[in-house]
Amino acid sequence: MHCPNCGQQTEPGKFCTSCGAQLAQEETAAASDPTGNAKQADLSQMESSQDGASQTEQNPAMENLKKEASNFGNYFIRLLKGPDEGQKMTGNELISGIITMVIFSLLISLGGYLIANQMPFANISFLDGFIIPFLQFIILFAVLTALTFGGNKLAAQSLTFKDVVAKFGAYTVPFLVLAVIGALLGLIGLSFAGTIIILGLIGPILIVPTFIILEQPANGFDRIYVLLGIYIISIFISGFLIESMMGMFMGGIFDSMF
Repeated sequence: MHCPNCGQQTEPGKFCTSCGAQLAQEETAAASDPTGNAKQADLSQMESSQDGASQTEQNPAMENLKKEASNFGNYFIRLLKGPDEGQKMTGNELISGIITMVIFSLLISLGGYLIANQMPFANISFLDGFIIPFLQFIILFAVLTALTFGGNKLAAQSLTFKDVVAKFGAYTVPFLVLAVIGALLGLIGLSFAGTIIILGLIGPILIVPTFIILEQPANGFDRIYVLLGIYIISIFISGFLIESMMGMFMGGIFDSMF
């Protein structure tokens, strides 16, 4: 180190070996530990890296949520522009397909609840008019998807269960749009909103399985017979669901009247 008084080279310590002047404490400490600054810089860098890693570990769910939201947005816009793109969907779009069916169930249930409560003397509870039908529609979609996959296997086609779910959700997008329109019309009290919602519901029950089964040639049972079987079971289950919903709605109306 250099003495600040005489400028000569001196050994580390409290006093200069040339002129005897007192050396600054900071310079002495720096001279005695020349690696101190480097160690401190490394320590700061390690702490910064640990903080960044900690923040990354704390928010993986948020990052995954953003990623899936972005994927679903691209998936939905792509299918809205060209519903025929459903043929290209694979198991990679499994989550987007599930989200589509959940949103569809939500809107169908909401539209039915709003329309039913606009009927004279209607006073249907939120649980009976919305929550229970929503869960029933989720179950219905699960059954329809399983039936379509079963039909796919009877026809000896090559789709996996994930492929069927992704395609089912993809082909449902145009009918989801009908459900949105029906729900909006139900909000403003138009009487034909129920008809549009029913048309939207026919799609997943009858039309979507048809699109999926007819995509590939059958190496097993004939596709027409497979589709007839799917139609019969789907209509039976859907009829039971609609009857149950109507029973709840009519029960709410009679309770309000009497």
